[in-house]
This record gives sequence, C-alpha cells and structure tokens, in this order.
Amino acid sequence: MHPRGLILALILLFASRAVLAQEADTLVAAKVYSVQVYPVSRAAEEVSLPGLVSAPAQVADVLRRFTGVQVKDYGGAGGLKTVNIRSLGSEHVGIFLDGIQVDNAQNMQVDLGRFSVDGLETVSLYNGQKSLRLQSAKEYAAGAAVYLRTAEPQGNALRLRLRAGSFGTVNPSVRWDKRLGRVFLRASAEFTASNGRYKYPCFDTTLVRENGDIRSLRLETQLFGHTPGGHWDVHLYSYGSERGFPGPVIRRAQGFPFSAERQADQDLFLQGSWNQDWGVRYATAVRFKYANNYTHYNTHPEKNPMALPYDLHYRQQSAYLSLAQSYVLSDPWSVDVSADFQHNALDSDVGQFVRPRRNTLTAVMATRLVWPSVRMAAHLVYQGSWDHFDAQQAGGWTRENAYRDAWMPSFSVFYIPFRWLEADAFVKRSYRLPSFNDLYYSLMGNSRLEPESALQAGVNLRFKGASGPWSGSLHLSPYYNRVSNKIVAIPTSSQFRWTMLNLGLVDITGLDVKGEAGFRQGDWHLALVLRYTFQRALDHSAPDSGTWGNQIPYIPLHSGNVDFRLDWKQWSLAWNSSFCGERWSRSANTADYYLAPWSLSDVSVSWRWKGLRAGVHVKNLFNRAYQIVQGYPMPGINGLLSLEYNW
Repeated sequence: MHPRGLILALILLFASRAVLAQEADTLVAAKVYSVQVYPVSRAAEEVSLPGLVSAPAQVADVLRRFTGVQVKDYGGAGGLKTVNIRSLGSEHVGIFLDGIQVDNAQNMQVDLGRFSVDGLETVSLYNGQKSLRLQSAKEYAAGAAVYLRTAEPQGNALRLRLRAGSFGTVNPSVRWDKRLGRVFLRASAEFTASNGRYKYPCFDTTLVRENGDIRSLRLETQLFGHTPGGHWDVHLYSYGSERGFPGPVIRRAQGFPFSAERQADQDLFLQGSWNQDWGVRYATAVRFKYANNYTHYNTHPEKNPMALPYDLHYRQQSAYLSLAQSYVLSDPWSVDVSADFQHNALDSDVGQFVRPRRNTLTAVMATRLVWPSVRMAAHLVYQGSWDHFDAQQAGGWTRENAYRDAWMPSFSVFYIPFRWLEADAFVKRSYRLPSFNDLYYSLMGNSRLEPESALQAGVNLRFKGASGPWSGSLHLSPYYNRVSNKIVAIPTSSQFRWTMLNLGLVDITGLDVKGEAGFRQGDWHLALVLRYTFQRALDHSAPDSGTWGNQIPYIPLHSGNVDFRLDWKQWSLAWNSSFCGERWSRSANTADYYLAPWSLSDVSVSWRWKGLRAGVHVKNLFNRAYQIVQGYPMPGINGLLSLEYNW
C-alpha cells in the first residue's frame, strides 16, 4: 500500500474509534430516528416496481423513462444496455444493489440487460448525493447513483411467470419465498432465449438482423434476518449467457455475414451486509462482496472470412470490504466515517498480457444536520489506487506511475419553506479511474488514458399540491457539470471492441423538467407524467480544433417522454411515448456522423384477478425505424405476452 494511503487509513481508524466509541448518552428516540431515516437529498426519480403495469423485464426498461437518463441499447434481447446520466458517461454512474456497487464486468459499463426487476422493490436515481446514514464510501464517491433495493419476503409465497413474444423470445421465471423461523429465504431463477431476428431497413432494401440471438440463465438465492437493533442479508447471484454480436450495419461484399462474433459470460458474486444500532447514538454497517466474472470472445473466422481470428478468454475477480460508522454527537448532528477496500485482478490468455492487479482504498468523513424541514450535509472522500503488473512496460501505466489518488469534497442542502415547495442544491467533485477493460482489453484498450474528474452542481425545485381527487407536482432541476479528461467509449465494428479516448474538457449545462398529474376516485385511477431534458454538452478541449464547441457523442440536445396510466377495477392500461433529438456519433458534428431524431410509443394492457395476472405489451407500436447507436438498428413493432400466478 502507498504510504499516503496507509497513513490516512490509520488516522481514520484511530479517529473513528476515539470519536464514535464514546459512552452512549440518553437521547430522545424519535429524534434519532429522524437522523437515520431522512436523506439530505430526495431521489430525482423513484419507481415502486410492484405497482408497474407494463411489467418490465429488465432494469434498463425502467431507467430509460427517467428524466435526464439515456440508455444506450444495441438492439434486441441480447444487445448491450448501458446507462448515461446527465452526460457524465456510463462509467461515471454507480449502480448499487442493496447498497453494494455492482462490479463492471465489461468496459466498466454495467450491462443492465443482465439484471431483472424480479424481486426488486424500488429503483431510485440520485443525481447528486444521497447522504444517508451508514453509506459506504463508494456511495459518496459516485458521480451519480442508481439504487436497486430488494423487497424483503413477508412470508411463504410462490410466483410463476411466463413471458413469450416476438423474435422467438421465451422468458420463464420462478420465485420462492420461505420463512425459516426468524430468517427469510428467497430463491429465484429466470431463463431467457431469443433468436434476435428482426427486420430493419438497410439503404434501399429490407434485411433481417442476424447473429443477435441470446440464451441466458439467472439464478439467485437470498437470506434476510433481523437482530435486536439490526438486520442482515446475504445474496448469491449467478448469471450465464451465450450470445451473438450482430455488428454494425455497413456495406459489405455479398455472400459474407455481417458478423459471426460470439461471447459467453459467466458472472458470479456473493455479497452481504450487516447493519446494527449499538444504542441510541452509535451504529455500524459492514458490507462484503466477492465477484468472479468470466468472458469468452470468439470471432469464428471459419464463418466470416473477413474477421480477424480471435479466441480470447478473460477472468476478472474482485474482493470488497466496507465498514461504515455513524455517531450522533447531539441531536440532530451526526458524523459518519466509512472506509472501503477493494482488490481487482484481471487474467487472460492473450499474448503479452500484463495481468494487472489493483488495490483501491476509498475513505470518507461525512457530517449531517437533519431537521424535518432543513437538512445539510458535507463530506470529504479520499480515493487512492495502486496498480501492479507482471510486465515491465504497460504504456502510460508503468510501475513508476501506477499510483493515483484524489480528494472529492461535496456539500448539499435541503429546505422545505412551504408545504407545497421543496428545494435542494448540491455541489461535489467526483473522480474515476480508467478500468482494466479501458486500459488492457485487446483491440480496445488505450493504456495512456488519463483519469476522469468531474465538478457537478445542481438545484432541485419541487412544487406539489392536491385538490379533491386531483393531485399534481412540478419538478425543475437545472444543473452544470464540468468534466476534465472525459473518457469516452466509441463502439467500433463490434460490441466487444471499443475505441477509448479522452476529451480534455467538456462543459455540460442542462435542465430536467418533470410534471405529474393524478386523479383517484372509486375504482378509477389516472396518472400522467411528462418529462423533458435539455442537455448542452460541449467539447472545449482545444480552441484551435475543428471540434471546439461541438456536442459530444451521443448526447441529444432535447429528449423526453410521456407516461399515461389508467386503472379501472382489475384492468390497467399504460402508454409511453419517448422522443430523442438529433445527435452525432463523434465530436465532429458532420453529416457522416449524424443520427436522426426518433420517437416511439409502447402500450400495455393487463388484467388481474386474485393471484392471477395477464398482460399484453407492444413496443414500438407505430413500427418506427431508429438507431440509438450508429449502425445498430433497433427492432420495429414487437409484442410480448405475460402470464403470472402467485400463491
């Protein structure tokens, strides 16, 4: 460990023990409860999954409707799906499952297509800082965060579900909840298969998308338990898949398929946490995780003579341990000290591979003042990373400069001046290192990538009111991000091979607007949500370059969606229309890289009776031709039938 990191770790350890382990005084329980429960900033978006009508199969289907969020989708059931929030980039967004960050198995971009909404209670988005008691240090360090929270079982239950539809898609799943004394067990399994064959326009003809099939199996087991003053959980997750990469649509010689690339993955992790209140003032949270991710990439040149012959195997392992401590100095003032340590290793059978190892320490000192109507928080995060290699030379990341560290401060405030108005603001600095995949994956890495640093600031204004059966709200959120050495991943001829590059300086100004209206009376329930996002993300790297002042890749100036829902007795109707303005696939905003605007509509109808629920879901109802990523056509109109029964 680097001396600076070791010294800091020792200081935090002794300081936290001296400050947090004091004798507990008597404090009014209700006031301490407020310190624990209220985050300083509210979620920008939060969805309760059990109440959704459209029954989304993946987390990506939920996030794509959030304000300020772009989901990059490469098409079909097997296409890669990553999230970008306020132009920060997929790698700058932390995805947290029950408070523990999901390891990035490919390109430091979490493939949201691998995560089902099955068993989740809520999906939440925080643009700035959540700042809740007993957070891990990684939660404070994330530029933006998506939280996936599991719903704890309430008793014995069994749920069977079958989805089937277009492109040969079959998606059965089962979930079993069992109470074992004071412990709850949940076990679930889900299988997905799709041939990925859909029609799309190509120049002056219509073709069928090939090599876009997928077969995947997800297995999960979870244990939940409660102790006096605390709770714990353990989660074992396994995901295996075998899929094809259809590749971008470009003009090629007749007789050759567009792509014969295949990828097989096997992801496994074991994670757990234990939260405990040691009296009315002092509390701790321990979290751990071990992850093992295997990838096999094959180009199959015997099927596609134009492909370079590659048969590559990668195995990435990580071990993570976190300790968070919180102490109430005097109601409503609390102090938190958290420290996370993570070890990452990447191995491959690629020739001359450097076999990198990385040890990362993330530590934070945070403080909060929390009243019901006024809340303030500040924190200071330190992150230090040490890279080691088996080769004497690894481009810009040699043994001599393998250490990187950063300090990341933040401040946030929340205020309720009136019953109909809430306001909060934040400013923070976030920082992220290039991943192993950015630096070292064959055909994709750029070993001279610089770390990315972002200064973020934002304001949120929420107006709300109600009259009789009607209710409404308006959320305005202007923001500004300045990103130095922004790391951009540009897809090449494959979803596996990428071009990684730094943009020296990017200035991002934007505005998120969300309006809601609701009506509830008797058996009728109506809800309408309007979302709009303005994002101006300009490349300010070099004043004398041709890209100065241009919009950065894949960020639209205007985007938004409309959600409509109508419930009557056992029937539900949901409609969503989304639009995305013009974009460019490169910083050179020229006609060669232009991506046309698109819009599409989805509709769902469902019926429920006791434990039975059936639904029809139609995506891209008007059969629009569009691309989210250049060269990757999306499916036209497609449907899905679902049938579910709960005991």
